[in-house]
Amino acid sequence: MSVHKITPSSPRIAALLSDVAKGNIKIPVFQREFVWTDEQIMSLLDSIYRGYPVGSLLLWATKEALKYEREVGGFKLPETPEDYPVNYVLDGQQRLTTLYGVFNADQETGNPDLAIRFAVAYLPKTEEFVHESVADPASSILLSKILDTTKLLPELARFGDAEKNAIAQLTERFKDYEFPVVTIRDRTNQEVCRVFQRINSSGTQLSTLELLAAWTWSDQFDLRNEISGILDRLAEKGFEDLGEDQVMRCLTAIVADEIKTEALVDLPAGDLVKAVSKLKQALNAMVDFLATEMKIKNVVFLPFPIMVVPLARFFADELKPSATQRKALRKWFWYCSFTQRYRAGTNKAVMEDLKSMKLLAAGGDPFATLSASVDPGLFTKTWRINSTAAKATICLLAQFDPKTFLTGAPIDLGTTLAAYNSREFHHIYPKAFLANDGIQFHESNVIANICMLTADDNKQISDKNPADYFDEIPPAHREDVLHRALVPMGYRDGTKLFSEFVNARASLMAEKAGELIST
Repeated sequence: MSVHKITPSSPRIAALLSDVAKGNIKIPVFQREFVWTDEQIMSLLDSIYRGYPVGSLLLWATKEALKYEREVGGFKLPETPEDYPVNYVLDGQQRLTTLYGVFNADQETGNPDLAIRFAVAYLPKTEEFVHESVADPASSILLSKILDTTKLLPELARFGDAEKNAIAQLTERFKDYEFPVVTIRDRTNQEVCRVFQRINSSGTQLSTLELLAAWTWSDQFDLRNEISGILDRLAEKGFEDLGEDQVMRCLTAIVADEIKTEALVDLPAGDLVKAVSKLKQALNAMVDFLATEMKIKNVVFLPFPIMVVPLARFFADELKPSATQRKALRKWFWYCSFTQRYRAGTNKAVMEDLKSMKLLAAGGDPFATLSASVDPGLFTKTWRINSTAAKATICLLAQFDPKTFLTGAPIDLGTTLAAYNSREFHHIYPKAFLANDGIQFHESNVIANICMLTADDNKQISDKNPADYFDEIPPAHREDVLHRALVPMGYRDGTKLFSEFVNARASLMAEKAGELIST
């Protein structure tokens, strides 16, 4: 990587603000609104006054004509020729906006409330910075006066020699302060995107979405609004937890057969607009498939959230899959879930599945040979509702249309699988009951000891001996209830040893999981 592509410099504050006013430095529309607190504003000013480091600005010098803000902190910038290349602010917008606002607080503004916060005065006797609203005008001077000699000189006349010296020192410190600036030059859009993704100012990760929004923005299309609208529609279907990152990965898979969102940055804007329309339809079809075919009402129960990416890739090409294609999708889903296919966290398996999904949509059968012998040990792992093994088990249990133990009424999966609430799940052999027999919590809290149950049933059963509460299940539906809960034959009276029950149920669950993969 050539050294000249990243250029450090240290312009003085006055020169930096002059470049903003001249249009040499612009704030692109993908940057967030001003969010700093009054404390942060004062801290920045005090740090500069004392010569402390305040971080650097990161600029991108490019010939790309990005949409940019016509105001900084509510202060309208003068009209300037559209000259390119332009330096766009990638990081440091809050600091730059603060400085511009404070030293231009006496100018006309479109945001009076923010202008009041930027109207900061200096108290020469105590060397403090305070808001104008609480300062004594006779013993303070506004910072908006100090960098412009024509404004400063009339102000000095009302101060004594000691105060004049303090103000002169203030002016000198701000005028001479060298603000670190790093400028990225001669980089491809993808390289800039990688840099952009890794910026982490004030704990806030900047996203590819914001950068793409600037490149593709028009009066008719705002990518941020489009993605926000998609997330809102997903929320209406119980999939609000899908999140921006996964939606962007789905978009990348659809338009670029990739998973890394930086692959989007070199696409023509028109292609991206078309792809977003395709994405909307694909996600709607995918959610309907998961809800109806797989009985999954909430994306949090997907064993691996990234499973939505290959699914979206398929539905982008085929909105109405045939019975054969739906069967193949189910087979793939269960295979991924119970073999923990994506457990390694690498993208290799996902990329392979993207290719397979394209082939499936085109009429091929890439999953025909998928088979797996599911390890019963998967179900003897510790029960943690957010673990991949637990989520796979929850999806498995949902396939058998479970019923409540005490009334035999169908469990509302829309409630149970939308709540992501531990009260909707129950230890068949209750923890407290097992503790009385000397069985520790880590032994009792295993996946094979869990079933779906309504919160009301859970409360009524509480810590009872399974031999007692199994007997409370009305005989007319007892076998059906326990069958749907995957309680093995021979273990439906609650009298067997816990260790025997867990091993038997884990084996039954593994058997049923294998059947889902093979059928």
